[in-house]
Amino acid sequence: DSDDITGGYTIVDVMKKTGIEDRGEAERVLQSLSLGKEGTRVLTKIDRDENDINNNAAATSASKPKKKRAKKTRRSVSNHDVFVFNTSFTSNVRRIKITNVQMKETTEERAKTHEAVSRDRLYLIDAAVVRIMKARKTIDHRSLMAEVMNQLKFPATAVDIKKRVESLIEREYMERCEGDRSRYNYLA
Repeated sequence: DSDDITGGYTIVDVMKKTGIEDRGEAERVLQSLSLGKEGTRVLTKIDRDENDINNNAAATSASKPKKKRAKKTRRSVSNHDVFVFNTSFTSNVRRIKITNVQMKETTEERAKTHEAVSRDRLYLIDAAVVRIMKARKTIDHRSLMAEVMNQLKFPATAVDIKKRVESLIEREYMERCEGDRSRYNYLA
């Protein structure tokens, strides 16, 4: 526990005392309070790892103290890192704004997000095509593509729209005209 550290708390201590159960959330809060912009650092983070703890125990028994090189504070939070109140913290403002640190999205999460966005966009393209076809009843390919592009609020490619048109034809929402293959009829 943190009793051997003067007034500091580890992430585990903070989670117990605050009731925050999600470690990711606790890390974000501690990073925001200790690694944020200058002038909002209410806490000071002291990086410690297994080696530091073992070295401190060995250093107390050694006679000569070794010179330590100042190292940059890590952004990640380990179980052994200690957070202490920043005694040099002052502010003329009554309220300070502390911005939350955003965690990096993993490649798996990013892939899931892209997949969900792509799926949603397919539905939006389908809806736009059906709306246009319902209003016009019959339309040529170029006009349909231009109107769909105008209605969509995201950049869609002609290939994506063409695939959705083919899908709507297969699902019998619309059909190609008999005489002119570049015209479409809406099927009610």
